[in-house]
This record gives sequence, structure tokens and C-alpha cells, in this order.
Amino acid sequence: MFNDRFNNALRILNYTLHLFIAFALAAASVLIMIQFSRDVVEAFREHILAAGFLHALGTLFIVWVLSALISAEITYMRSGIFHVEVFFEVAMITLLRQLILIPVKGGGETIQPEDLVFYAMISGALLATGIAYFLVARSQLGTDRQAPRRLDDDQANDHSLRNSR
Repeated sequence: MFNDRFNNALRILNYTLHLFIAFALAAASVLIMIQFSRDVVEAFREHILAAGFLHALGTLFIVWVLSALISAEITYMRSGIFHVEVFFEVAMITLLRQLILIPVKGGGETIQPEDLVFYAMISGALLATGIAYFLVARSQLGTDRQAPRRLDDDQANDHSLRNSR
């Protein structure tokens, strides 16, 4: 009896936390889209279109990350399953963003040797993450990716009674 109440309380808390995460992701997405618009306007105002648009593109990559997280949250809220590929996707997007922003950081000057080493490390990390993503996604191809339908204990008992007739 107590165990059932405690489990129900934890389920409600978990659902509430995931609602909070969903709202926070939505709010962050709106704020980042506003920042993207400001970056584009600033690029036109300062007449630094190439660097300004690269910076705006870096901001747009954050929207992409948030979109992936929102999609994962929707899947989790519907099915209770969180796919590991999301972590790899977010990591790849973040690394791609870094590759775009490294030249912008220098202000259009020649890339310094230490930045070149950092650029190579980011590229290697992106390659490793891409391979890991490919392997995880490939391992999921043969499995049914639809979430199993969750049944409460009462529904499961009722379901098993109907099937036994």
C-alpha cells in the first residue's frame, strides 16, 4: 500500500520535472531565436556580413541542439523511452558549432598554430562522435524502435484475465 503511493508520488514528480524541462527548453528556444535575429541585424548594422553571419549560424546551431532535446523530451513523455542517439547528436552539433566559430574568434585573421591544434582536436572528436553515433544508430536498425505500451498493474491484470478466457 505504502509502496504504491510512494511509486505514484515519484511518477507524478518525474512527470512534473519533465514538464518543467519541456517548458524550459521551449523558453530557451524562443530566447535563442531572438538572439539569432539580433545577430543578423547586428551583422548588417556593423557591415561585417561574413563574420556576423557565421556568428549567427553558431547561434542557430544552439537552436538545433534545443530542437533535438525537445524531440527527445516529446518521445520520452509519450513513451517513457529516451534514445541514446540524442546525446551523440547533441555532441556532434556542438562540435560542428565549435568548428564554425574558431575562425570567427580570430576576427578574420590568420588562424594561430594553437588554434589549428584545437581545430584538429575538435575535428577528431567530431569524427569519433560520428562513428559512435553511426554504430549506435546501426544497432537500433534491427530493433523495433516503437516504445512498448506501458500498462498499470490493474490494466495488466485485466489484460491478462481477458487473454486467459
